Amino acid sequence: MVVGSDDVLADEVARALPGISHLRVAHGAGAVERMLVTRPLVVILDESIVGADFERVAECARDIRAEILRASIPLRANLEPSLRSAVLGAERARAEGLSTGSSQALE
Repeated sequence: MVVGSDDVLADEVARALPGISHLRVAHGAGAVERMLVTRPLVVILDESIVGADFERVAECARDIRAEILRASIPLRANLEPSLRSAVLGAERARAEGLSTGSSQALE
């Protein structure tokens, strides 16, 4: 799930992992609602999601054992390996019943 208003980031994510379903949500509140139903493995937040919105989205992501990635230049430079690692980490955490506890704020 890509959260925020960055169209380019959403397109980059879709190209990096073409075999996985993608969901794009413009605002934090909508992301929280959809996360509870869709249970994404990875939640990528762009720079427009800050403050209380960021905290709500991050809390919900942790609750469903999703990995959280913060959009940044280093993340974009290594997008595909970062996404693959995050997907594997979330799958492992869910299988083991663990909280992911990791937020990769690659800024």
